[in-house]
Amino acid sequence: MSGYRLEYAPSARSKCKGPKPCAGTVIAKGDFRFGTLVEFKGNHNFSWRHWGCVTPKILDNVKKSIGEATEIDGYDELNDEDKAKVSAAWDEGHVADADIPDSARKPEGEEEEKPKRKAATKKAAKKDEDDDEEEDEEEEAEEKPKKKVTKKAAKKVDADEDGEGEVTEKPKKARTTKKV
Repeated sequence: MSGYRLEYAPSARSKCKGPKPCAGTVIAKGDFRFGTLVEFKGNHNFSWRHWGCVTPKILDNVKKSIGEATEIDGYDELNDEDKAKVSAAWDEGHVADADIPDSARKPEGEEEEKPKRKAATKKAAKKDEDDDEEEDEEEEAEEKPKKKVTKKAAKKVDADEDGEGEVTEKPKKARTTKKV
């Protein structure tokens, strides 16, 4: 087996794996289709596409692995008309325009749109504002005099760059006892 197969669809259960807009459309029973062998979790299956959805890149890959079009699995079971289509595509390097199914054609007058860049969302704008506010707060914090450091905080915070850290004791709270 070569990893590629040509056949007529025995049922209408498979879907085309070709390029958009045809991708995902049903390949009707009896339609001429092209399969590529794929392995997934140890299982081997074919990934099918309409004959007209075979791209020049795929044909190039098939040529690299197979010497002649007649060596593709299933070629011998095709009718003479479809054998001629395969041979012509092999020689030209692409499938004939007449073989491309209607489902693979883009509607006339409708060009492929590139995705538009999204405008800044409110969340992104808010984030930018918050970043600006944080910078302002940092500048203000540098200007304010430093607060006294308690013993507990002194243990957590390293000494200043000079090696001097001002340590003061925090006044203890008076305990009150509840009478029952």
